[in-house]
Amino acid sequence: MLSLFRQGGWVMYPLLAFSVIAFAVILERAVFYLSSHARSVRTAEELAALRKEHGDWKDAAKSFEEHKKRVYFLPLIAVYFDALDEAPERAEERLFAQAKEIVMINERRLPILASIASAAPLFGLFGTVLGMIEVFQRLAALGGRADVALLSSGIWVALLTTAFGLLVAIPSLLAHHYFSRLASGRSDYMELLIARLNVLTGKTGAENRT
Repeated sequence: MLSLFRQGGWVMYPLLAFSVIAFAVILERAVFYLSSHARSVRTAEELAALRKEHGDWKDAAKSFEEHKKRVYFLPLIAVYFDALDEAPERAEERLFAQAKEIVMINERRLPILASIASAAPLFGLFGTVLGMIEVFQRLAALGGRADVALLSSGIWVALLTTAFGLLVAIPSLLAHHYFSRLASGRSDYMELLIARLNVLTGKTGAENRT
């Protein structure tokens, strides 16, 4: 494997750097999503039950936070109930800002994976083109005489960089799509959560029966 890497030329080193960065980002994002999960899809109902127990929405929110410390949308819950007594416009601005911050945290470093998934194949192709140029230069130096051994060995060595580039790009692309779907799903869930809380707290005009 090491000998193949060396035969690929200097282009293999940027590709190696891309692979190390991509692996680090994938590992960091995997740990992040696993450690900041949402164990319950009935958050609004849980808060309503806690409110009945505590008699106050803010106390209910504090109790919820104590038991759900690893849930990614806790800051949104805190802002929502902290802004209950504020003007609707002000409360909406605070919620939007907090939701935007959570979205940015969930999408952090994903552009790096997208860039690597796009750049790695191009670097690999560039290395292959350089290798093919070298092969034809050698062929020209032989006076145009066909040398099957020279051509075949030169071509497969030149193709190494393309193969390595794809090897780096494919996992990066798959990881980017997977993490992007997770981030998008979390954004959709936060919107649903706010809508459910608006109904439960009566902020939509519906009667608050909790």
